[in-house]
Amino acid sequence: MVYTALVKRLDPLIEEEVTLELEGIEFTGFAFICPYKIEEGKSYPVSIGFTILNQLMIHEIQEEKKEIERIGLGYEYYIRGLLHQDTIDAGLVFVDDDEYFSDYPELMDKYVEIKVDRISIEFLRTTTD
Repeated sequence: MVYTALVKRLDPLIEEEVTLELEGIEFTGFAFICPYKIEEGKSYPVSIGFTILNQLMIHEIQEEKKEIERIGLGYEYYIRGLLHQDTIDAGLVFVDDDEYFSDYPELMDKYVEIKVDRISIEFLRTTTD
């Protein structure tokens, strides 16, 4: 899904680290694809996903909750929301590019919590770029 994201902060030391606001939700992630220069205070089209470095931790939750919760001061997040075949709807829709969710057919269309090592951000080209 394509969103318009406001760049809230660019880290001066870690080039890929960016803090965005999408639909009132603020989070820090890594811009793994950024085909142009971005600036704080400006908005850009993006899609969002997640990165799992070791093993996916996923389980069903009883509440119908959609949220993104940062774990401590690092880059890990809990993403809670409705699981679909290749996305999780946590108020923002995260794409499962690595097909992790296909291993959990019993959790489809249920509310789940996943722990991710970081949120991945792809800045998209527009026709005017």
